[in-house]
Amino acid sequence: MIEARKRSDSESTSSSSSDDEALEALPDDVVQNLADCQTQNEPGTSSSTSSWMGSFNQKLKKAGASVMGTLRSSTSSTNLEQKTEEPKPQNKKHHWKHRLWSTWNNIKYSSAWMSDRSDEYGGANKSSEANGACGFEDFYLDYYSRIWITYRTNFAPLLGTETTSDCGWGCMLRTTQMMVAHAIFLNRLSRNWRYTRRKKSNIHGQSVQTPDFDAHLQILQLFEDCEKAPLGIHQLVKIASKNKGKSAIGSWYTPSEAVNLLRTALLESSSPVTGDLAMMVSIGSIHIRDVDLETRDWSKRLLLVIVLRLGATEINTVYVPHLQFLFSLSCFLGVCGGRPDHSLYFAGFYGDQVIYLDPHVAHEYIPLTEDSEERKSSLEEHNDEKKIKNPLRSYHCKLMSKMHFADMDPSCAIGFLFKSRAEFDEVVKAMNLSQVIDVDLGKGEGMKRTRDPLFSVIYGERAAPSEFSRENSNSEAEIAQAQQHGFELL
Repeated sequence: MIEARKRSDSESTSSSSSDDEALEALPDDVVQNLADCQTQNEPGTSSSTSSWMGSFNQKLKKAGASVMGTLRSSTSSTNLEQKTEEPKPQNKKHHWKHRLWSTWNNIKYSSAWMSDRSDEYGGANKSSEANGACGFEDFYLDYYSRIWITYRTNFAPLLGTETTSDCGWGCMLRTTQMMVAHAIFLNRLSRNWRYTRRKKSNIHGQSVQTPDFDAHLQILQLFEDCEKAPLGIHQLVKIASKNKGKSAIGSWYTPSEAVNLLRTALLESSSPVTGDLAMMVSIGSIHIRDVDLETRDWSKRLLLVIVLRLGATEINTVYVPHLQFLFSLSCFLGVCGGRPDHSLYFAGFYGDQVIYLDPHVAHEYIPLTEDSEERKSSLEEHNDEKKIKNPLRSYHCKLMSKMHFADMDPSCAIGFLFKSRAEFDEVVKAMNLSQVIDVDLGKGEGMKRTRDPLFSVIYGERAAPSEFSRENSNSEAEIAQAQQHGFELL
């Protein structure tokens, strides 16, 4: 995951050439934003930690970042894009009220209020350590390479209705799509893949897209806002409608609901891009037998999502060091969470601030393939040829945003991508040694407990129902005491 760290003077000298390469790879407008920062100290070359942090924050500001001050306030998140709180969807008894609400959301979250984001694709692999010391350019390019999936407008109607946008209600679906998209990118293109300028190889005078460009496009098409996309919003709403009916449109989704919708969509997908990926959703604990079954004895890679509750009404600060440790793992996919009624995708951290991608920006739907009929009709209807020419630019965000860990909503979902049983065991051991999770080794082997675990991993056999006894049930006094304090004994 994304993590900014200091480096020594020797490391700074040896990596100067790689920083220059990273700077060359950045889009031209971003390079212009960073030009004034080069005379300042690089991380690790300043005389003190405070001066380095000041230099880093100044660079973030010049690059359009949302940087918190030294003192945290209760409203410590600053977005540089047009992002506001979502209105609560109401019961739309009248048809005109529904259309008015939809139109208002389209205007409210319109990307027309945002600065233009023009970018190009590079396709060249970026060889840099995932969690090692890095310069600001490497750090920024890593963030910029993350897939940014936001609200969309003017796509095909959902479930035969007149709803052509998810503005105001689809943010949790979008953040979950971002996490799954990141997992697929790690699985297909590796952790060192970077989104940079467009480079085409020329064969006999003809321009040919690089292989990474094709893979990048194929993955994005999985999440395209059209009916044929296996992981797109049309498919997710279709799956949700089996239980929710028409209320699947316009309803807010919890983290648990969203990740289970993506899991079902992955199971139903016939795309070869996701054929070697198994998604497992757990609440609080993972049993190794379930993992073996889900991955078919590890013939598939494991996309593990764990739904957590890290506090009652606000996040308990004892879990913040645990989250910071998870962000340092190369297999960690991030956090689907946010603020109350405002979902965000947390992709990394810096100090006591968590870095996120915000889906609360509406981009108009433009087909990704140039030969599609929808794309041709878009060319006829729009004057913004640059926007039509490269719709991929709306899937990568240049402007960084941060908020304090303590401002996170306690309800969230965390994700991991494991490519083998050996990697799974190694990461579980590291998390247990770092006091992040509990590990149950099975009957007769003992249990390695921690004080405030995020979740637990169980290696032993499942206990038979006969092993549980109702004789040791809780007393009436214990039940009454628990209810008095707002708890329910299991």
